[in-house]
Amino acid sequence: MAHNKDSEPINEDVTPAIDENTAVKVEENETIAPDTPSLDDDVKAQNAEEQTDSETAETVSVDATPNADMIEQLQADLAAAQQESAKNLENWQRTAAEFANYKRRQEEQMKLQRDRIKSEVLQGVISALDDLDLAFQNLPAEIDGQLIGWVEGFRLVQRKLDKILDDQNVMPVDTAGQFDPNFHEAVSYEETEDHETDHIIAELRKGYQIGNRVIRPALVRVAR
Repeated sequence: MAHNKDSEPINEDVTPAIDENTAVKVEENETIAPDTPSLDDDVKAQNAEEQTDSETAETVSVDATPNADMIEQLQADLAAAQQESAKNLENWQRTAAEFANYKRRQEEQMKLQRDRIKSEVLQGVISALDDLDLAFQNLPAEIDGQLIGWVEGFRLVQRKLDKILDDQNVMPVDTAGQFDPNFHEAVSYEETEDHETDHIIAELRKGYQIGNRVIRPALVRVAR
């Protein structure tokens, strides 16, 4: 059976032919095809970063610079603290001075108390000496052998009492010379040409003193 060439189906590949040069170009395009940031994106990112750095620097600069209100408040706090410190120092100095004065007054009072007690004790010793002096002044001119021992015993007591006064720095008041009301007590005033006016004529009773403090004034007669 004869076949007609025109009637046979034509099986042709319609895929366009691609030469080697074209394939290379396609492959090159596929190689640079991945998502790569454009130049504009890089510029924008750099500008954004610079702007952020600038804002951060400005913030640090503003935070590091104290404002006028803060400085004024700090100065006010400093002035208040200095005033409070000065007040506390003044109070402390006043308290210290008051305590020192109190301590001094207490020491003076204690000394006066000791001197008063000491004077009272010494007054008893002085009174005993007065009695012994009066007894010796009234001794008879002649003493028999039996009384001599008694007299010597009393003189020994007198010397011991005198030593007690010496140990306490008690001295007799000087009655020679001019009358001094701070140390002498005038019992009488007498007209006399043998002594100057206001001079002591005689001592009637011994006086005693410790330093310039009189325990007992001396009783005297004074010339007028």
